[in-house]
Amino acid sequence: MGQLCLGCMKENNGENICPLCGFDKSTEQSAPFLPLGVRLQEGNYLVGRKIDNNAEGARYIGFSEKMNSPVIIHEFMPAGICGRAKGKTNVVIRGGFEDEYNRLNEKFLEYYRSIARMRELSAVAPIFDIFTENGVSYTIEEYYDSIPFTEFIERRGGNVDWNTARQLFMPIITALASLHEAAIGHYAVSPENISVTASGKLKLEAFAIDDIRRSGSSFDAELMDGCAALEQYMDNSELNEATDIYGFTATLFYALTGRLPENSSERKPDGRLPIPTAVFKKLPSHVVQALAGGLQVSPKKRIQTFEEMREQLTAAPAVKAIQNEVSRSARQSEAASGYTPKKGGVPGYAWAILSVLSCMLILLIAGIIWINDHPVNLPIFVTQTEDEESTETSKEESIDPNIISVPNLVGKNYNDIISKQSADSDYTVIKANEEIFSDKYAEGQIVAQSPEANNKAGKGVVIVVTVSKGFANRELPVIAGQSVDTAVTALNEQGFIASPGNYVSSDTVEAGKVVGYENYNAGDLAPYGSKISINISTGPES
Repeated sequence: MGQLCLGCMKENNGENICPLCGFDKSTEQSAPFLPLGVRLQEGNYLVGRKIDNNAEGARYIGFSEKMNSPVIIHEFMPAGICGRAKGKTNVVIRGGFEDEYNRLNEKFLEYYRSIARMRELSAVAPIFDIFTENGVSYTIEEYYDSIPFTEFIERRGGNVDWNTARQLFMPIITALASLHEAAIGHYAVSPENISVTASGKLKLEAFAIDDIRRSGSSFDAELMDGCAALEQYMDNSELNEATDIYGFTATLFYALTGRLPENSSERKPDGRLPIPTAVFKKLPSHVVQALAGGLQVSPKKRIQTFEEMREQLTAAPAVKAIQNEVSRSARQSEAASGYTPKKGGVPGYAWAILSVLSCMLILLIAGIIWINDHPVNLPIFVTQTEDEESTETSKEESIDPNIISVPNLVGKNYNDIISKQSADSDYTVIKANEEIFSDKYAEGQIVAQSPEANNKAGKGVVIVVTVSKGFANRELPVIAGQSVDTAVTALNEQGFIASPGNYVSSDTVEAGKVVGYENYNAGDLAPYGSKISINISTGPES
């Protein structure tokens, strides 16, 4: 093996400045981090540059002699509890913190041993080795060439479509579901903690013990902006699968919209989540509903498990309903025939019925999958004509009481609807990010909604509404004789921008008060947002 660059762990013929990564061979690694070139575990692991660090410890690029490949060396060194002198390897524990250090170290080892047993998860880098040396603990993880997820999204123009996001994120859902089944939480799922490999796969990074992922522990909480759940801001609160649901959904939201939600602590008053109209129009309604469910501020109202999240994102509830209906039909047919099956065998006609039903189920599932893959071409919700509605509504509702008719919100005041929303409402209303001008609907009234009124949908459906900014052209109020402040307020309330005009003499208006408009008359129409100049009186001309 030739000389390795300690910045990228690739052979570079001993160059002072690596031609592959630009790392300077003369660089010194500052304390409390391991010096460059140190070897661990009887010389097997060569320590290179520090990749990153947090309150839990640091990650270095390394090289394994036995595997003959680069690795990630993760060192446990809790901030504020232990340190290291420059050029040394041994760690010194702060006096009086020995018990706390031992508790955290044992927690670190237990946590990463649990992750090491999840090697089959493609979205999680496998852990090859765990050991203790220099008074601290280490893990050795797989190294792979990758770019940050944020850079990936930037390269894709700022966001990705749903079909792309679905392929990227399903392995993450699988990984997180399996991790939580094994009682392993991440609690920092965010765009910053996901990378994209050269093969286009997502990898979940930055695992850490939960002490640094919530307030009230030994550390200053390291919470991810826009992705940390509300309970993580509360001292000593319980973190669970729903906590990671929030971070995952916020990351998916970022991938689809190019921006993160507001911090959950700032969304606490009403929990509303604006979705850009341009993005919303391209998303299947079940995806919008999953986003809203996963980003509920209240942990109890949030989607609780990743299996439930997977079902919502793949429209699996519809498939399950078909399966239930097939089973019900089979039982009814059996009861009607008066036949009781004998133990140990199934009659031929029963197999025939089951085969036909299975074929129907497969075709229906294929149809649903096709609809999900083509959200622009086919509606997500089933619509009815006015003639069909009166005869079909009672029939559908008698089959499934969880189906509702989408209410008509167009023309209603958005704030009034939000003020009446409750946790047990049959639907949730969220506002599109952009408001529009309307000559028909006053400011604050709802102009459009999706899904449209009278469509059939499951209880809990998310209705995204577009709100009116009011008329594009507004009538200029009477301001003659008013104080400047009063006139400016009146114009601002109408959506205009008031600006000083000329000072003019007036025999009828007191000095310092408004004479009128510079280029308009009261009652004229002007575009919303226009700059309107007002003339101010200097009193009678002397």
